[in-house]
Amino acid sequence: MTPRARLAWFVLLVAGPAFVVFGELGFWLNGIAPRETFPLDLGVSSLAIASGLVLWRLRPENRTGLLLGVAGILWTIGGIRAYRNAWAFGVGQCFDGSQDLVLAHLLIAYPSGRLGHRSLRVLVTAGYGLFVVGVLETITMDLPRRVNAFAVWHAPALHGTLSTIGSVGAGMYATTGIAIIGRRWLRAGYSRRRVLGPVLLAALFFALAVAVDEVVQAIVGSEPGIVFFPPLVARLLIPVAFLFGLARSRLDRLVVGDLVLELDASGAGTMQAALARALHDPGLQVGYRLDDGDEFVDSEGEPLVLPVEDADHAITYVGRGDAQLAAIVHERALLEQPSLIEAVSAAVGLALDNERLHAQLRNQLQVLRASRARLVRTADSERRRLERDLHDGAQQRLLALGLALNMLRARVEDAESAQLLAEAEEELATAVSELRELARGIHPAILTDQGLAAAARTLASRSAVPVEVVVNGGRFPPAVETAGYYVIAEALANVMRYAHAGRARIEIREAAGLALIEVSDDGVGGADSRRGTGLAGLADRVGALDGRLVVESAAGTGTTVRAEIPCA
Repeated sequence: MTPRARLAWFVLLVAGPAFVVFGELGFWLNGIAPRETFPLDLGVSSLAIASGLVLWRLRPENRTGLLLGVAGILWTIGGIRAYRNAWAFGVGQCFDGSQDLVLAHLLIAYPSGRLGHRSLRVLVTAGYGLFVVGVLETITMDLPRRVNAFAVWHAPALHGTLSTIGSVGAGMYATTGIAIIGRRWLRAGYSRRRVLGPVLLAALFFALAVAVDEVVQAIVGSEPGIVFFPPLVARLLIPVAFLFGLARSRLDRLVVGDLVLELDASGAGTMQAALARALHDPGLQVGYRLDDGDEFVDSEGEPLVLPVEDADHAITYVGRGDAQLAAIVHERALLEQPSLIEAVSAAVGLALDNERLHAQLRNQLQVLRASRARLVRTADSERRRLERDLHDGAQQRLLALGLALNMLRARVEDAESAQLLAEAEEELATAVSELRELARGIHPAILTDQGLAAAARTLASRSAVPVEVVVNGGRFPPAVETAGYYVIAEALANVMRYAHAGRARIEIREAAGLALIEVSDDGVGGADSRRGTGLAGLADRVGALDGRLVVESAAGTGTTVRAEIPCA
């Protein structure tokens, strides 16, 4: 708080109680207001001044406390009309109702205490214009100068017109305030509604009560008792709501100790959820800066793009020294509680290093998985290219050569030469068959054209062991089908080489977003994926797709090879 603000705060501290005593007693003792309203009058003015002093002391940069204290003092000034002095009557009459204008300014500017937008400044300026109307009403009152020192122009008709203008204008001002407050409430997020809720609800009640009160006065011409109490109660609720909001924000700071204990006990992966509970912001996100740049990742290691700060979102950076280690993306309304943000940021700093290391490790794991998947896709693409080259290139040329040999043999008359050509044709046919099998092993065309089920049936048909094929489901993504094909091919090859099995079974199905490929036999068992490169290579291929390969092969019970691969 600056020296100038400190002086103003001290003046308000001294002047506030004096105005309360002087003004409220004048109201009560001289019968201007009903005696039964004296406790409410006293409560409104005293509570408004006290709340304003507390809020201004805690948040000197915010004008909320100042405006609330000024409203409390203006509420009491009207009471000096009761003292039998013409000047006191004039001053009190001029300021009568001005506290409502300040309260309206306060509520429209809440929570920052500043109006900001130009339209709001114009609205509040027009609202203060009603004070000028009130002064003109005082000047034109049909009272002698010995009673009202400001009565310099006796114009009863004009006074009545000004009174109607003031009442209707106050009603319109209050109605506009209702619309602004309601719109602010509807657009607010969870944390802002939680902080501003009590004040905004009290403001709605106040604006509605004043609007009804002023409209009835304009119609009836006098203030009926039935609508006298609602505005008074509404004014009392406003400082109560401010104090309630202040108490809640102070209580929120007590959760920081619980937050430290929770982060210490729970370990990694809980910081974002714990912060969301502590700050009452379900949409809160925590980003962890990577060591090698300005990029951020979330708790799962996935890249996190920080949003642009706007009217709804704000970013608080947390670190040690000058290093920014993490960023908290939260509702902008939380910036109105800087002490809470600072306390939570300090608590987070104690557990930040551990959580950030976990996030970086998860990010490295994600990068590794993506790299393995790219390698698998590249290898599969090269296999398909090689298969096409063999099929469309070498195989076609060999078939053309075989046709040429056949035509040459038909023209040769020498039996010995014809025999040699026939043998060459047979060798060439064998080479074409072996080349076709090689191309099929590299990447079978049927896998691309008809899918894993058809390719599995083709493998089963070439097996020396009877194989049953069971398929439940349709096509899978190409990478999944390719991995599944090689699992089936390697498992059947092992069945024929080592299992001494009488029969085997292939099952392909989808469950819970996973492609399940299982090959089982009734052989001798005893297979070990740690020996040899076949099953180990399959495990790497399946793992590159975030899947897993399970081998169950107890001695004497047969072998089951099962691949579980995510379909997404």
